[in-house]
Amino acid sequence: VALRLSVPLREGRAEAGAGILLRDLAVDRMRSLARPIGAQVSGVRTPWGLAYTVVGAAADFEYLAYLLREAVAPPGGGAPPAFQEGRERLATLAIEASESPQRRVAAELRGQASPGLLPVEGTPGSVAALDPGSLRSFWARTHQPSSMTLVAAASVAPEVLLAATQGMGAQQGSAAPPVDTPAPAEPRRGVAQTLRTWYGEAWSAPGPLSAEAAVAAILVSRHLQGSRLPGLELSVELWEFPDRWVLAVVGAAYPRDVQAMRRTVSNALSGARAALEPSAVAEAVAQLRRERLLLARTPAGLVSVVGRNLDATGDPRAAVTAAEALDRAGTEGVRSLLDDLLRRPPHTAQVRP
Repeated sequence: VALRLSVPLREGRAEAGAGILLRDLAVDRMRSLARPIGAQVSGVRTPWGLAYTVVGAAADFEYLAYLLREAVAPPGGGAPPAFQEGRERLATLAIEASESPQRRVAAELRGQASPGLLPVEGTPGSVAALDPGSLRSFWARTHQPSSMTLVAAASVAPEVLLAATQGMGAQQGSAAPPVDTPAPAEPRRGVAQTLRTWYGEAWSAPGPLSAEAAVAAILVSRHLQGSRLPGLELSVELWEFPDRWVLAVVGAAYPRDVQAMRRTVSNALSGARAALEPSAVAEAVAQLRRERLLLARTPAGLVSVVGRNLDATGDPRAAVTAAEALDRAGTEGVRSLLDDLLRRPPHTAQVRP
């Protein structure tokens, strides 16, 4: 049996990082409770909120539902060691994001692509301002039962599923908006320690991630691998946001190779567009199909595929629709998408030594 419970949430400026902190505290609780029956538990911060998954024997179904209930239970009062440790881990992530050159470039590209989007790990200022009281208030606002979605891979009647999950989360009420009070004052940002120049460009498009975008990301990555110059570090990333997706190319080079690196990054999409061939598109589609089937071969993977597509679109059949769209993806669709992206000025970011 695999059960995946998703909790949509949006953080205000003073709440950035609260979602990850809630997840960490919840997974810690779940792991200790799951150990006696050998159940597997996990929690992830998605672009749309939180998702908790439990996997175990069918005979333990009621206990698995209880684990999910604990996942969305209140975080507790006072300032227990678990809260302090979780906030310290989160603070470390926030600091690393501001001091790592690669992550700083990525953060700047994300911020340009979706202005107002907060980093999921929070900022040093927002994390420092989190306390048990504010975290519990955030939980009560976001963990409304009516907004949660359950995906189950189990031979269990829907009525039994509903009964087992009745009353999860906070007391039902009208969900309040995020707390958009001014963000806490940020400490002076540390200097990114680097001997190389990091440069990135990103192209964004509205709507859920398309099959053609996933194919294009593979083709751009392969094109860069074939044209890579010695001494350059290059990466291609595909990001999903609540309202759009972003294709980013980031490079790093020592001073003598900076101009070559920047040209390579800037020409990544046009180069992949010029080299586009039906055989390469078919191979990329086949790779994505294999990855999807490999993930969905287990109950846990299946609820992940179905749940993630449901979170992104609100459509229970979105996973099937996405699979059908991938089967239809072809050269003309990918070429049209690349042409559309190339008509848009890219977002750019750079960190120098």
